[in-house]
Amino acid sequence: MNKENNRNLWIKTGAICGLLSGGLYFAAAFIPMPDKLVYIAAFAFGPLLAIGCTGLYYFLSATDESPRLQIAVVSAIAGGVTLLLMLTVQQSIFSVLEKTPAESSAEIKAVGERINKGLNNVQLGMDVAWDVLICTATILFGYSMIKRKGFWKIVGFIGLALGLLLLGFNLFYFPIPPADAGSIDWGPFVAIWYLALSLILLSRRGLLTRSIQ
Repeated sequence: MNKENNRNLWIKTGAICGLLSGGLYFAAAFIPMPDKLVYIAAFAFGPLLAIGCTGLYYFLSATDESPRLQIAVVSAIAGGVTLLLMLTVQQSIFSVLEKTPAESSAEIKAVGERINKGLNNVQLGMDVAWDVLICTATILFGYSMIKRKGFWKIVGFIGLALGLLLLGFNLFYFPIPPADAGSIDWGPFVAIWYLALSLILLSRRGLLTRSIQ
């Protein structure tokens, strides 16, 4: 397989995985499902997103081989791994919290609540680490697109803005998630941006405009 065919295969594979990751993200977040299906959807999201971003890297690297694009894909892959770790830890913690005996004494309950709070802060910290990594990737991917012309410049500005908003809100409210603090969670908007990119890359127009400057 020559270099060009390999690039196209990565773009298509990444776009498919990007679509799957977006679909699983919204399914796990908004569609009632049995716990086992929720686990599958949640745990697959990070790895699929990492592959999707790798495909996006191959798409953009046709005209941009700068360090910022390489940092973007490394951040995205690291973010996908961090998200998988965070979600597995999170769900393990939640499963323990649900098993706290209701008939425990007040003293035992107080100790349990303190332990639970500490455990919960672990997964919240990992959640912010994931946010920092995916925001870094989104900002740099967006900046790379801004360097292009027309359509891609608009897409790039949107990605750059969403990445900055998500990062800013999460750092401002750290360690509490913005939504839990009564603010805006920009995560779903970033997910929609990546989902739209995957659709574009899968479309005939997306593949044909791979060489647009």
